[in-house]
Amino acid sequence: MKAVLDLPAAHIRALEVILGRIPAQEVLWVLTGSAGLRLQGVDIPVNDLDLQGDAESVYIIEQRLVEFVHTPVHTWESERTHSLDGRAEMEGVEVELIGDIAKRGADGEWGPATDLRRRIFIDWRGMNVPVLPLEIEAEAYSAMGRVEKAGIIRAAIKPDEDGQRE
Repeated sequence: MKAVLDLPAAHIRALEVILGRIPAQEVLWVLTGSAGLRLQGVDIPVNDLDLQGDAESVYIIEQRLVEFVHTPVHTWESERTHSLDGRAEMEGVEVELIGDIAKRGADGEWGPATDLRRRIFIDWRGMNVPVLPLEIEAEAYSAMGRVEKAGIIRAAIKPDEDGQRE
């Protein structure tokens, strides 16, 4: 799929560095959050860059971006979400490093971590950017209680003439 919308200039520079240092063919990760949504056509402002991996990948990402890391990867938990979390800054852009993100179900139990093997690739400026399909992103935002954002994402999902997503 071709990128639909682009990113602000500082985000472009930071993402180009990330893609050069962390090829998705070598490391299992995805660009999520506002930047990943925007590349898929969700017309929202971009704040930071969210790089999501599994437990192994998030530490590889941290090592490959080590000179930009200001908060090392550590365990993080909120009422609805549990993950590994670290922070970096590149080109003045906050970069969140997220690993093994799981959501708490209505029964109070933690669900499985997001299956990143369901990722798709966006052709952006001649590079392949790994992202999660909008359907998965909408489910994730709903699970986090961010119903309005989930609705915006769902509204951006456009079926093709066969009723399938483009």
